[in-house]
Amino acid sequence: MAIDDTVAARRFSLSQALNGSEHLGVSPSLTTRLTGKANRGAHPKLKATVKVPKGNADIRRAVVTLPRSEILDQGHIGTTCTRVQFAAQACPAASKYGFAKAKTPLLDKPLEGPVYLRASNHKLPDLVADLRGQIRIALDGKIESVNGAIRTIFETVPDAPITSFVLNMQGGSKGLLQNTTNICRGVNRTKAKFSAQNGRQVSLNPPLKNTSC
Repeated sequence: MAIDDTVAARRFSLSQALNGSEHLGVSPSLTTRLTGKANRGAHPKLKATVKVPKGNADIRRAVVTLPRSEILDQGHIGTTCTRVQFAAQACPAASKYGFAKAKTPLLDKPLEGPVYLRASNHKLPDLVADLRGQIRIALDGKIESVNGAIRTIFETVPDAPITSFVLNMQGGSKGLLQNTTNICRGVNRTKAKFSAQNGRQVSLNPPLKNTSC
């Protein structure tokens, strides 16, 4: 995490002492929605929204698994950002695949920025949201395939209260997701597991909605 503002950094440090207490619960909500053609082979846009009620413990880790109706089209993985380029805030425009925004009561304005595919030591590139504002936070996600499903693990989420986080991924020629079936047939569900700073956990299984259905 790169700190650009001393006051904002102090607020985040203070949050670590005030939040995540043992008595706080963890009850975030997750909605996932596809926009675009619903037929097999199409590359839809994805919007994922996480909302955290006031008084919840801070989220420490998040694991999100999409249904098997969506696969990662590796043929659409073009340019990736190197770690050196990312650190220098000089990622190629072609390595951008989405946009993200996070809201926290600790800062005057939301943190927002592009979502890149960044080189990693894993089989697949990492999905990284470069959130900027009064401070800069890199939210790293490890992408992997598990039993035919796409899973993204955000191993370390900054210890600060977040009221909402919205991730928008591009579709079409820049779409990383590809439908394996007509997704209007039946209900496909996303699986998610959130772990709080105080050790509590919650699992969610919301439907993956589609605006075309």
